[in-house]
Amino acid sequence: MIYTIYKFRYRIGFISIISGIGGMTIGILIAHFAGFPKGEVIDYFNWMPRGWLPQTIGQLLAFGASQLLLLGMVLVVWNQKELTWAKATYFSFIVWIEMAILLGIVPSEWLNLAQGPLEWTGQREFINFPPILFLNNEIGLSLGALKDIIQAGISTNFLIAGCVIAYLIQDINDKVESSKSRISDYGKEVVRVEQDG
Repeated sequence: MIYTIYKFRYRIGFISIISGIGGMTIGILIAHFAGFPKGEVIDYFNWMPRGWLPQTIGQLLAFGASQLLLLGMVLVVWNQKELTWAKATYFSFIVWIEMAILLGIVPSEWLNLAQGPLEWTGQREFINFPPILFLNNEIGLSLGALKDIIQAGISTNFLIAGCVIAYLIQDINDKVESSKSRISDYGKEVVRVEQDG
């Protein structure tokens, strides 16, 4: 599978870049114009549904498209040649953009949604625990605390996923090489046989 992706990386990469740019454009337009107050008249996009739900759908569409765009930007440059300073700078720039999106923009937009339209504040209760569990003290969890717990989970999970993916892709060129099937001069597939001691 990895060799198939490597073999068609230019085609997959350019399709991902074009799809990412198109999807981001559509998502940003939806998020922008859905964010206008209801009743405000706009020239061209007045038909766009308003409210936090269409705006969030537009943001999610733009986020998914940004991932396609970055994936395409990686695929069109990926090859099995020696890593150069220019290529390392390019890849580190892409990683920086990805981490800025995952650890900066996504949690920020979640907090904007929860604190704004959803009104998840410290004054609104999410759950009250049974007093018997806490020595007959009334303990509850507010929507403001739940909002912060979700934000911490988003940031932590993205950070862990980034570390795991960085670890997994270190030897990706070796995996591509080992997944290739070699054909001998006689038309048979070459199979490496392990020899005992």
